[in-house]
Amino acid sequence: MDALTAVVLGIIQGVTEWLPVSSSGHLAIAQELLGLDASENLLFDLALHMGTLLAVCVYFRKELGRIVLSFLRPGDKSGDAKALRALGALILLGTIPVAVIGLVLSDSAEDIFTLPLIGAALVVNAVVLLLAERASRKAARKSVSLRDALVAGLMQAVSIVPGISRSGSTLSGGMFSGLEREAAATFAFLLSVPALLGAFAYGFATLDRYDLDLASTALGAAVAFAVGFVSIGYLLKAVRAGKLWVFSAYCAVLGTAVLALTL
Repeated sequence: MDALTAVVLGIIQGVTEWLPVSSSGHLAIAQELLGLDASENLLFDLALHMGTLLAVCVYFRKELGRIVLSFLRPGDKSGDAKALRALGALILLGTIPVAVIGLVLSDSAEDIFTLPLIGAALVVNAVVLLLAERASRKAARKSVSLRDALVAGLMQAVSIVPGISRSGSTLSGGMFSGLEREAAATFAFLLSVPALLGAFAYGFATLDRYDLDLASTALGAAVAFAVGFVSIGYLLKAVRAGKLWVFSAYCAVLGTAVLALTL
């Protein structure tokens, strides 16, 4: 893979992993347009995902650090420590659905997830975002509950389908269950960390081949990290401003175009 292609795919991953428009769907479409064989670029794709995973870990380093530290200090019985451990437990609980669905579909994913399905999924994603935006107008709760974690976790499991955004699904799940917009967004980002770590570990462990162009892969991952970091901040601003409809409109147009060209 040449450097330009690596940069282009890194930008696409960085933008679409955190904006609610589906990174897997966009990468599949981009690889189709560029004439790339997705099965021969699995390790490169994993590197791109690791770049955006690192971006969210750096962006929310304080929140993640406090949660990890609370578990490392089980003797701390303060209210803050208990709240952080509870939040960490909810994050892990919310990760279970996507782990189970991911393992079930791991062997049949390539046969099921075709471009027409991606187009249809993008349209569904558009509808979900629009409904979540409307639901969030009545939400004001900032504390994450068990129900919030379960709803967001189930929504994240659905995002295994390319075209359904992981960030958009978990964000929408939080809004549907009554979380205030920014609280739902923050929980969605934190919930993505164990899911992406697990997906990376499973993907790396099950690869048939590990050969790659180290320079292009490192470049793509670095670009994905930098662009992903910026995208996180942009999404948070859009959520606060009630602008999810912009991403909804984009997904509706792109999904319709993909369906029109592939059916």
